[in-house]
Amino acid sequence: MLLSIPGLPQENGPLQPAPAAAPRAVALIVPRSPGGEPGGEQQAAFRKVLTAALGIELDRAGLAARIPERLAELAAAPLDRLLEAAADADFLFLERYTSTEQTIRLEVEVWRVKGGERIASASASRKIDLRLDEVVGPVVEALLPRMRPHLDEAVRERQRLTAALAPPEALQAQTELQPGAGPVAGRPEPLPAGQERPDRAPPAGQAPERRLEIGAGGGTFFPMAELDPLFRFGYLAELYLERRSRLGSAVLAYGIYTGYAGLLPAQSDTASYFGSLIPVGLSLRLGTSDRSRLGMHARFQAGAAMNASPQGKVEQRLTRVLPQAKAGAGLSLALTPRLGLSLDFLYELLLYMYMQNGTLVVEPIMGFNVPALFFYIRW
Repeated sequence: MLLSIPGLPQENGPLQPAPAAAPRAVALIVPRSPGGEPGGEQQAAFRKVLTAALGIELDRAGLAARIPERLAELAAAPLDRLLEAAADADFLFLERYTSTEQTIRLEVEVWRVKGGERIASASASRKIDLRLDEVVGPVVEALLPRMRPHLDEAVRERQRLTAALAPPEALQAQTELQPGAGPVAGRPEPLPAGQERPDRAPPAGQAPERRLEIGAGGGTFFPMAELDPLFRFGYLAELYLERRSRLGSAVLAYGIYTGYAGLLPAQSDTASYFGSLIPVGLSLRLGTSDRSRLGMHARFQAGAAMNASPQGKVEQRLTRVLPQAKAGAGLSLALTPRLGLSLDFLYELLLYMYMQNGTLVVEPIMGFNVPALFFYIRW
């Protein structure tokens, strides 16, 4: 069986070193036959998905991933034969999986081609579904720290090889360049001390992370049944700023939110005092890995809504601050690596307080933000 993955170069003859400007360590990926499992279309599909996903993760981590054409021949070949086939690569990744009706377990071994040493291994499991490829992410995250010394050594070797193969004219031009004459062709202008070039490639083994997210959107508020006589409907517009960080295979985001909201009264004499609310608070979101375009998350918010509505006859009786809390779940869709949409389904609780016969009375306003649609950008 031949495997052709768009976006990942196939091995067709000797592997060539990366361009001189940014040499990368080369990894050859060989999927091994699942031990004790019969072949078939399902196994071939699993192997294709997992091999492609591993290649993509390694490319994101800064390695040049290669997949051989002769997969059927190499799947059951002995280790010596595989190391020989990977002679032009720096690392050999052996990928194998086992599956049941509900779950799949992926195991990956990493061998240093130079010296034939096994340097790392990792495994992970998940249920079989449309996000099957996400089993690869935790495996790569576990492998990279163990590979680090060998990875740095391989990159240095590639750099030396690139320098040795550079045309003599290019080396002479660099040598003869006088101070102040301008940069070498093909090299960017140097930046002032302490500044980094924002679009430069990340170091090998590290994928670029976008840690900040800002989102804006709005939605509707439907009060629970017992509040229908007071509030028919509500609306909200919200803006949030969050910082994102990895938490194992998940993503944790925390930050602040604010916006504008209002409750449309059913009885103007009773409920018109909540037409203009300005919420401010803290937000917390725990979601799935952002390696795939479609993700899921749980969102929690807590703060207070400042009541900016005219108070009229209830002045000095109705408090201006309403404690607020929200909780729920949502889906996110990445349109590009930086831009996307989020659709949330939230339960909301507001507490309004008023004085009655010299006593502070607390009443809840409960309902659902269904749906709340946000547009976000990350950087």
